[in-house]
Amino acid sequence: MLEHFKIIGGDGREYGPVTLEELRQWCTDGRVGPGTQVWQPDESRWRPAATVDQLKWDLPTPPAVHVPQAVAPAAVRSAGFWIRLAAYLIDFLILGMMVSLVTLPWGDSLDQIQKAAFAELKSATPNLSVVGRFWIVLIAISVPSNFLYFVGFNGAWGATPGKLAMGLRVLTLDGAPLGYRRAFLRHCAEWITRLTFGIGFLMVALSPDKRSLHGLIARTRVVWIRPFAG
Repeated sequence: MLEHFKIIGGDGREYGPVTLEELRQWCTDGRVGPGTQVWQPDESRWRPAATVDQLKWDLPTPPAVHVPQAVAPAAVRSAGFWIRLAAYLIDFLILGMMVSLVTLPWGDSLDQIQKAAFAELKSATPNLSVVGRFWIVLIAISVPSNFLYFVGFNGAWGATPGKLAMGLRVLTLDGAPLGYRRAFLRHCAEWITRLTFGIGFLMVALSPDKRSLHGLIARTRVVWIRPFAG
């Protein structure tokens, strides 16, 4: 059975699967350098091309990969605060519509619970059990829906629909795809970021590498995947 390999290109995108012979031709063409991340099918993990035994005679010599190595960091650019905020707003709208559709059969009951809670909050002596029931229902809906949306899309595609619409993708620091495990860690870390009252998100605008608090914790970064992005 043929082994099929994949690579992460200098633009942050995933290419493949290809056979070993096709991958060797990519090495000859200069598309794969020693530092290129290659999916090793027999080990089910990403490794630098220089550590893959099948490619050690096909990789270009150091002078041949000198220019691509210098250009690669500029080709994959970290996304800034405003474009990521726009992506989040798109995700917020999409997620809201999805939750509304799923909870449509219970729409009247949920509306009554919300109205009762708001009425109690306006009262001089609010009934805490009514307010507490509203918060329990809200958490029971929002936490699982956020988990399924962000972990599911980031784990499967490396980006949510909002990020894809803006031409963004989430990668690990070594340029590998996120995967479900790292997507789960990043989502959990994002709840920590929310506890900072927005400071963890503003780190994207203030830090040189444009990484949020949850990006630092999960060791991920959000990058452009479109060549015309600025």
